[in-house]
Amino acid sequence: MGIGEARTMQETAFICRCAPLPNFCKVLDVCCGMGRHARALSARGYSVIGVERDADVIAKARALGTGPTYENVDIRDYRQAPGAFDVVIIMSQSFGYFDAAKNLNVLRQLATGVREGGRVILDLWNADFFVAHDGERDLPGNGGIVRESKHVENGRLFVYLHYPDGAEEAFEWQLFSPEQMDLMANSVGLRRLVMCADFDEKSLPYPVTPSVQFVFERSHTPESPNYLGHALEVSCNS
Repeated sequence: MGIGEARTMQETAFICRCAPLPNFCKVLDVCCGMGRHARALSARGYSVIGVERDADVIAKARALGTGPTYENVDIRDYRQAPGAFDVVIIMSQSFGYFDAAKNLNVLRQLATGVREGGRVILDLWNADFFVAHDGERDLPGNGGIVRESKHVENGRLFVYLHYPDGAEEAFEWQLFSPEQMDLMANSVGLRRLVMCADFDEKSLPYPVTPSVQFVFERSHTPESPNYLGHALEVSCNS
């Protein structure tokens, strides 16, 4: 089932409040999928580049209309000029797919691409929610009931989907506490401006909210290599 227009508008409005025009015009939409945020931001006057590794998905995004520019590339291989963007967004829990070292390196690359005073906006899974809500549930789908199984192990969320036709899919993410996220962000030259839930700056995340949003500002030189190592160690051991 597709994501509704109302939700896209809510999420886009949050981005616009946290990175308003005209000071934050150039946007990099990482793991943009079919470009629902990219198109919405472009319609509001932002200049948007969407990056997605799935060639079929990028083709569908391009077919949906003009506005954003799309690039078919894996984020681990994407290199942008230092300070090329005013804002980088990673929505729909698309940060944390890799191991701790690769996740940290991705964040470092993205921070490098943001100008001084620019913003990095992350929409992440809330670790506290999934620790408290592991187990199984049935999800209605067009072809029948999809069985979802999920659990948290060694700081990672594992999700398994069992389809009515017998097919299966598996996903996993690294989960981040606010302390871990701040440590990683500080190590690559970012400082936190906002942490909230429900795309509402006044709403604090609790174990009942499955996602959490962070807004960081590019504000200083990254910390020393020893600090980076400590950040990685904390992420791995939590």
